[in-house]
Amino acid sequence: MTRVLSLFQNLGIHVTKSRCAAINCIRANSNQTSPDPWSVNPIKDLQDLVAIPIVKENYQVFNPSLREIERGHELFKQKAGREITMIKSVVSLERLPEQNIPEVSFVGQSNVGKSSLISALFNHSKDSPHIKIGKKPGLTKTLLFFEVKKLFTLVDMPGYGKKMPTYYMKSMHGYLKTRNVLCRSFLLVDSEMGLCDVDKEGLRMMEDLAKPYAIVLTKIDKPRRSVLLKNLLEVLDYINKHTHICFPQPFLVSSPSLSGIKYLQTFIAHTTGNLHLASKNTEQT
Repeated sequence: MTRVLSLFQNLGIHVTKSRCAAINCIRANSNQTSPDPWSVNPIKDLQDLVAIPIVKENYQVFNPSLREIERGHELFKQKAGREITMIKSVVSLERLPEQNIPEVSFVGQSNVGKSSLISALFNHSKDSPHIKIGKKPGLTKTLLFFEVKKLFTLVDMPGYGKKMPTYYMKSMHGYLKTRNVLCRSFLLVDSEMGLCDVDKEGLRMMEDLAKPYAIVLTKIDKPRRSVLLKNLLEVLDYINKHTHICFPQPFLVSSPSLSGIKYLQTFIAHTTGNLHLASKNTEQT
């Protein structure tokens, strides 16, 4: 405080000691560290609705720092010489691209928001690949491969459901079962509708395939917070009671607002081996 008081006196400005103390307090607050990195996860926005932790501490295994989140986000930015491009559209397994870089796939029933989510992951880059998004379910009829800077590939898969053509299921199941470079799948669930029978069929399929996967709740901007919390708790209960392969920590996203997108980008960067996390609370994922 003495240093601040002397500075004002040298400038010919009279300032009381109490005023100096207030100035020092403001300076100290401005130098505080950034918010808890968990705050970029939309689950935190629901925590005030319940007294106990929504996600149990032993399930909070993915805890990147804010700096790591920015590094993960950076990988999804379009840059000259390190482009994001759609490299192939595939119907039959015989035409799958031959690659030796990691892949992640997005699986879910029709109209759950797979294409919207992939578009949101690339949203900040005006030169990113254009991804068709339709109001009618089932617009994606092939496996679409998006290569990210020759580092990893995102795969948009046809939506499944009651009216799913036989070749959809054959290509989807065959891809998930045999693709050696596939390191993680994301099974999408509509957060407004909650888990339905079709979702549970998809979850049983993923468990039978015994391939690593995680659940993503989409469209979190649509339901009321109480409804979103109820459906999230149902998903967490299902993970706990009925899965062995599923990543214990679900991801929440909104494609229009981009809420939760950076957090998911960071997990994708990490799970494809493109981002090492030094965070103490982060376990091997």
